[in-house]
Amino acid sequence: MSVEYMARRSSGLRGRGLGGRPFQGITGGLPSALVTSLALVLVARPGVALAQGAAGGPPAQPPPFAPAAEKFPGNPPADAMPPAPPEQRPPEPAPTPPKWPGAPWPPPANAPAPAPPPPAYPPPPGYAPPAAYAPPAASPTPPPGPYPPPAAYPAPPSPPPYPHPPGGQVPGISAAQAAPAPAPPAAAAGDPQADRVVLLPTATTHPAGTFYVSNYELVIFQAGYAFTDSTQLSLTLIPAPSESLSIVDASLKTSLYRGGLVRAAAIGSVSGAAGKDVGLQLLGRAGGVVQVCTARRCDSSLSLSTNVMLAGALLIMVNGAGGIWRMSEHVSVLAELATMVPVGTQGGQFNGAVLGGGIRLHYTHWGFDFSALHVLDSTADVSTLPLIAMTWRP
Repeated sequence: MSVEYMARRSSGLRGRGLGGRPFQGITGGLPSALVTSLALVLVARPGVALAQGAAGGPPAQPPPFAPAAEKFPGNPPADAMPPAPPEQRPPEPAPTPPKWPGAPWPPPANAPAPAPPPPAYPPPPGYAPPAAYAPPAASPTPPPGPYPPPAAYPAPPSPPPYPHPPGGQVPGISAAQAAPAPAPPAAAAGDPQADRVVLLPTATTHPAGTFYVSNYELVIFQAGYAFTDSTQLSLTLIPAPSESLSIVDASLKTSLYRGGLVRAAAIGSVSGAAGKDVGLQLLGRAGGVVQVCTARRCDSSLSLSTNVMLAGALLIMVNGAGGIWRMSEHVSVLAELATMVPVGTQGGQFNGAVLGGGIRLHYTHWGFDFSALHVLDSTADVSTLPLIAMTWRP
């Protein structure tokens, strides 16, 4: 709306007012003229100011910008401050309880992430299986070598036919592959004089191939040899030059049982006299012995023996009991009791008993017995005889 239009509009209103039309209240001619004039003045002032600026006067400048004063001087904004450590942070508010019974509680702010769902079975492959490999290209023919290829080896000769055993029995696979039974262990070499106590025998025999020599009081000579681990032969000689004869004895002892702590053996002997005047007179003897050991090696033991002498119609039985107690590696104690009893009415005068004991020293090849024999007889004076025995084996 231009200024000229507003001026013509206001003059027209004045002409009609001055023409004699009466003004009625605030809508009459005079108030309308006053309002119109005030509006013209308010609208025309900015236009005058713009006209002055266009005529060459200085333009009007806006007031300078002034920042707003800080609310709390000296405090940086919240977004510029570093986060406080966990121990200085204010406590988090408790989770809001459910608003109806059975409603789930909201997870806290620091709750761990939920566990991933379990993998499906079977799990999918991590990578796609590779495609089938292409067949390898045919290798080129190798160049001919400088040497011709070797000739084929000749076929091995066929084995000879297996001879069948006599009797028509064909061994099976189990019999052919079965290992032979192990040989029984050889008897351990004990003391050189372990086959006797003082005079009475024990059930122990020497190892196979053992040769030994014994001597009693430098008067009685004995030699023996073990054919096997369970059989040995001993020869005893008592020379009597003043009587022009010699007492001889041959004894064969074989082991019947040897297991655990018990041993048993049988003894067969031939005893007699041989001389120029009497010729050869022999008597037979047969007996046995049982030995009970305190250990498997039988270093200490108790023996019970019996012998029957066959002299025609005269039978004489010699029974005995003896013990060996090992005291140390090389020392043992000996004790024995022997009795002689006739069987039947004949030979009533041939009876008696002998008690003996002593100390035994035993080593690998040598053995010594220092003992004494005490004769028990109610019709004569009791006498005690010393006895020293020595045994050697290679």
